[in-house]
Amino acid sequence: MKSIFHKIIEYKYLSLISLILVAFFSSINGLDRFRFDASSETLVLDEDPSYEFYEEINNTFSSSEYLVLAISDQNIFSNEFFLQIQELENSINNLEEVESVISILDAPLFEQPKLSLIKSATNDKYILQDELDLQSVKNELIKSPLFTELVVNKNGTATAMQINLKQLPDYDEAVKKIREIMNQYDSLEMYLAGPAMIVVDTIDYIKKDVQTFGSITFLIFFVLLILFFRDIWPAIIIMLNASLVILTTIGLLGIFDWPISIVSSNFLTLLFISSIAVSVHLLVKLSEGAKTKESKEQSLSKIFVPCAYTALTTMVGFASLLLSNIQPVIDFGKMMTLGVAVNFIITFIFIPILISIKDQKHKTQIQLADLYLKKEYMPWKPVFKKIYMPVFIICLPLFLFLSTNLKVENKFIDYFDSETEIYKGMLFIDEDFGGTTPIDIILTLPEEELFIDEDDLFFSEDSEVSEYWWKQKNMQILKDIQLHLNTWPELGKDLSVVNGVLLAESLNNNNSIGDLELAFVKNSLLTNDKAEDLLSSLITDDQRSVRITYRINDTYEGLNRNETLNEISSFLDNKLKDTDVDYKVSGLGVLYNNLLQSLFDSQIKTLSFVFISIFIMLLILFRSFFISLLVVIVPIFSVGAILSLMSLLSIPLDIMTITIASISVGMSVDYAIHIAWRFQYEKENNNPDPESAAILSSGQAVLITGLTIVIGFLVFVFSYFKPTILFGLFAALAIWIGMFLSLRLIPLILNTK
Repeated sequence: MKSIFHKIIEYKYLSLISLILVAFFSSINGLDRFRFDASSETLVLDEDPSYEFYEEINNTFSSSEYLVLAISDQNIFSNEFFLQIQELENSINNLEEVESVISILDAPLFEQPKLSLIKSATNDKYILQDELDLQSVKNELIKSPLFTELVVNKNGTATAMQINLKQLPDYDEAVKKIREIMNQYDSLEMYLAGPAMIVVDTIDYIKKDVQTFGSITFLIFFVLLILFFRDIWPAIIIMLNASLVILTTIGLLGIFDWPISIVSSNFLTLLFISSIAVSVHLLVKLSEGAKTKESKEQSLSKIFVPCAYTALTTMVGFASLLLSNIQPVIDFGKMMTLGVAVNFIITFIFIPILISIKDQKHKTQIQLADLYLKKEYMPWKPVFKKIYMPVFIICLPLFLFLSTNLKVENKFIDYFDSETEIYKGMLFIDEDFGGTTPIDIILTLPEEELFIDEDDLFFSEDSEVSEYWWKQKNMQILKDIQLHLNTWPELGKDLSVVNGVLLAESLNNNNSIGDLELAFVKNSLLTNDKAEDLLSSLITDDQRSVRITYRINDTYEGLNRNETLNEISSFLDNKLKDTDVDYKVSGLGVLYNNLLQSLFDSQIKTLSFVFISIFIMLLILFRSFFISLLVVIVPIFSVGAILSLMSLLSIPLDIMTITIASISVGMSVDYAIHIAWRFQYEKENNNPDPESAAILSSGQAVLITGLTIVIGFLVFVFSYFKPTILFGLFAALAIWIGMFLSLRLIPLILNTK
């Protein structure tokens, strides 16, 4: 390696131009294609059979992707208000991303005045189209089994539109356009919610946090590095190197078409700190080598091996995420593996070039390692020598127990601060319009032959015939299921053909209806365009399959999606066991639950692979079972501590917090390898005090890197987006634990071996 570094330094300007050209090529070809993925599919499992069925449902019925636009006002039942709603609905309906809109203006009114069921088919009236008593309209709608919580809340103080979206790869543009229309109506208090909006808004919050806190963190890192090095040039080198690494990697992500999703949203931050860590180790080693009259090439060759192994172990850690069956997690693993490799290559070319152009001042660094050794390490050494083994014996089983009790249930609303608009909107829509995330129950009857009584003198081809779900006995099964599930507090607004039938029964003086009346409901009562659109999304053309849609109340205190879905399946098994009805439960609520339930298994599988792989690599590096075991215990302890703390604080494992374990492993093993490698180097060179030497050399780089990153990450606690706050706190804690264990225990234990 010494000869390679000699060539880089000798031809520094040629090397610099070549490196910049490579970075420019990747940027120019990839930056315009670099994107954030705001599709709901980022919340589902890769190759999930439920997803295939979900797609089939959307093709069979219609897309279940929708948004709810709620409008609150104490005087919504006025012609002036309805005219505004009409204008708003038309504007939204004209968007190319929108399939249809259902609002209070589309609700057929059958009790203005109330007539018999048969006469009701020609008695439908509509707001703004007919002269109506608006107080009577209000009373009818808030009691309607079909339209209450769909277009009006139960108090009659708010109305809503269900905006059905076309199947699109990304709903960012749709949400943006709808919000632009909403902004034109300042006089209306409006809230938007729905799965598509949650993903889009989450990505937007992440973008804002990356821009705001990323810039602040960049400045904090820069200032701290200047203070630690007491020289602006090393700080400039480190930040320029990090910027070049990030720019090049972003370009490659665009070329490979690997978009950033919710899971990989912290990718840039992680790559940034990874770059800083390698850069600091190089500069500290170069400074140390200069003091002993060692050539730059020789110093770079010595630090190359431990840095190469830390890069490889970090890459293995992130590559382990490829074992997950969660596509966004797999993508995150690919991104970080690529990023760490790019970082390693660029750093070992770019920094030698800059140092050869302008060297750093070697006697100006704050001697953090010397301060740590004299004031903290040595005074407490006897204490830690006695307690480290009992602490490990107690903590490791405890960490294992607590980690296995991690929750995987979480609520989207908990991601956001209670003062934010998205939180207020989701809360309002959950409470007034029956929830946000949809689940679908699909019930299917076997094929049947249409029986025609040829002796029936009244039969003709135009006769209304009840078939499949429009038969009373089958409809009763459907009603029993829906009315029972309506009593479950975690399930909100329900919608199926049953709602239309219940509307017909209310027109029939609350008397049940038979086959003939059901055929009338199907063919005559619900026949306007919007009603037919609604019906087509709830029952197939052949009438064999029906869909019951529920919205999950995310704000329900006792919500447990997995238990709820299991209880629904158990209830349906018992209810349908003596029938020929088949059922399946689907929807985004099911897909997201499948993802949550797989998170724990995925975490255990990937961590097991990581630790085994890292241990094997450490055996190759150190050629010592004991040292390899000691080094790998540091990330095991760090990860265990973080996951156990999450368990104790009831912080769920979700698509955001799953990356914290990767951070814990990556940074902890880096620090541990550098300290252990330096200890062994000093020992092999017959240093009488390898313990102090390891701390004073590699420990200086570990302290500068660790303290800089910990302080920088704590800035994230000021975010309004709770996952960003958790990421900042736990990342800072994980890095501190890894730094503490590496500096405190590895020299201590190796010195007593």
